[in-house]
Amino acid sequence: MLQNRNFIKKSILTLIGIMFVSLAFAQDWETAKMSPKANEQVIGNVTENSLGPVDRLSWNEGVIYKYLFTKAKKEYPNKNIELRNFIYGWSQRYLGYKDRDGRLIASDYLALSAKVVVNPEQEKSETFVKVVDKALSNVREGSRIAIDQVSVSGGADRRKISDQLTDILLEKGYKVVAKSFLEQVQEEHIRQQSGGFNERTTAKTNNLSGIGYFLNVRVDEKSIRIQVINVSTGEFEGNVTVDF
Repeated sequence: MLQNRNFIKKSILTLIGIMFVSLAFAQDWETAKMSPKANEQVIGNVTENSLGPVDRLSWNEGVIYKYLFTKAKKEYPNKNIELRNFIYGWSQRYLGYKDRDGRLIASDYLALSAKVVVNPEQEKSETFVKVVDKALSNVREGSRIAIDQVSVSGGADRRKISDQLTDILLEKGYKVVAKSFLEQVQEEHIRQQSGGFNERTTAKTNNLSGIGYFLNVRVDEKSIRIQVINVSTGEFEGNVTVDF
């Protein structure tokens, strides 16, 4: 009796799991039927004309969508894409020969199409991470880094770019020095060293040392570039540009 109950319990859990996966997968092609969203940019189209002969029973909507999405990923390999206005249609074609009863044999064919879209902001964020990884590939984790220059064009927000870069660096284990406040801190250290301060509470100028690298960042409509400069040698440790 206990074994039967365990079997029934496992069967129910398995069925629920299958239903959940099926629902999650179904949402992909259901969403793909919708028009592009306001925050999405159409970058192209993907089509498959007259795919076949195929078996209608084995080609449900989920399988059809997965096939077209896989093709789209091959055509846009470096993009985080989604499909919109996804449609498909069936047709029958005679194969040019007859069966034993002399009837022409027909087979099912599929025609597929969809718009390929990206989210520009998400695309830019993912590209940003790639550029940081490549540019700092030779920089040891935990190094002290100061963001020296951030130049933008095409309507990009300079402060937002700087904050985003700071977050990425901190998440990757680097120590980020606030370069924008560095001069103010240096002036304060010089003022404290000039006299009139308790030596025990005076900041030490050598606390400012240890900045290993400066970063120069440029963001425009099509690409992100990061230059990594070794403070000790003045040499470039990285100079990477990645297109969106």
